[in-house]
Amino acid sequence: MKFISNEKSSFSIEITPLIDIVFLLVIFFVVTSKVGDSQFLSLDLPKTESFEYKTVQSKNEIVVISSGSIYVNDNVFDINDIDKLDQAIFELENSDSSIILSAESDSLHIWVITIMDILNKYGFNEVQIRTIEK
Repeated sequence: MKFISNEKSSFSIEITPLIDIVFLLVIFFVVTSKVGDSQFLSLDLPKTESFEYKTVQSKNEIVVISSGSIYVNDNVFDINDIDKLDQAIFELENSDSSIILSAESDSLHIWVITIMDILNKYGFNEVQIRTIEK
């Protein structure tokens, strides 16, 4: 026996799965998209005309060369040998005179920051930073 209903059937679309699919697509595109070409910061060291290496000498001078060599008062160290470099900076005189930190314009800024961290660790507060033109 068939009952007749007086109510009209309404047509509805369930949107819950649609929202799930949209969020999955958003997550997919966020995860797979590239934010930038490089994760490194392009940093150009400032250039100066008033400084030429070997004309200004100091008691405490550190020079960073673009090949990764570090000169501490004319003693050569490799940037990868942090322990020897740390010991050489520790042995510098920490008097009222300032430290001159010179860097070639092509040297990596992480090397300069590493040396500045070591200098700060040993209490060298006055550091003059200079760039060397090739």
